Amino acid sequence: MIFVGIDPGSETYAFAFINELGSIVKYFEIPSDLVEKDSMRLVKLISNYNPVAVALPSGHGLPFYNVKNINNKEIFLLTLKDPNESGPLRNFLLSAKQYLSLYNSFTIPSVIELNSVPIERKIDVIDMGTADKVCAAFFYRIYLNMKNFILVEMGRKFTAILVVIDGKIVNGYGGTYLSGLDGEVAYLLHKYSRIDKSTIYSINRNMELIRIIAEWYSIKYNLPIIVSGYSKDLLEFGIKYHFKFKEAAVGAAFIANAYFGGSLHYYTEEGMLESSLTPISFVRLRNWQEIISWIETL
Repeated sequence: MIFVGIDPGSETYAFAFINELGSIVKYFEIPSDLVEKDSMRLVKLISNYNPVAVALPSGHGLPFYNVKNINNKEIFLLTLKDPNESGPLRNFLLSAKQYLSLYNSFTIPSVIELNSVPIERKIDVIDMGTADKVCAAFFYRIYLNMKNFILVEMGRKFTAILVVIDGKIVNGYGGTYLSGLDGEVAYLLHKYSRIDKSTIYSINRNMELIRIIAEWYSIKYNLPIIVSGYSKDLLEFGIKYHFKFKEAAVGAAFIANAYFGGSLHYYTEEGMLESSLTPISFVRLRNWQEIISWIETL
């Protein structure tokens, strides 16, 4: 029995194959730009293993959507980009729909969609931590057999803080959310130029804020801080582990194992991944419905 998990990194995609006992049987990484160009070959390689289940790369997340149900609207929600625009995540999902639909291939929720996060914390937010950050938290829940901790994810380009209490994620801060763009700056940028994530985001700007938030939760709830990800050594605090694999990829494979008949099924009972709605369901900003009305045409 083979279960597959995929971590869609900004520079590399990681692929983890585990067996029914949760042991890694194959692992490799591919540059993200090659995933965009050669996604068909990658999904065919996965299908050659006849996997029981595949946890798909999920970007901003959707709760357990089968790949057969992924169309342009779902691709937009997962990527928050034009679904007709080529990209590694979009291309991989379309290839997966063609070649992995015979298997239990599904998307994973991001933090914003988790039922364990109170709604009042979600209002007017999208990035509380993407689906790969949820996978990393699931990995550490199992690997450390620990129900209470703070996970600080330091990727090559993006960061996140996840608060896990009693085996459930109760809060999250995504890297773009941490940037805290000044309202007047946002107005001027919007009025006179185009804005994208790179306009407002920098890991270095977030360092102090990450430490303040993580240590505040650590003291308030007596939680250990785990720091993971490619750039984890940039932070001078927290517990760090050095694996030869990406925690999010193995965590995604753990999720596939837990939900589709593997030995990790016990962890589904805690409800860490109970989820609903979409990454944009909680935005209440003025004129928001007008902004997103075109989605209904997809």
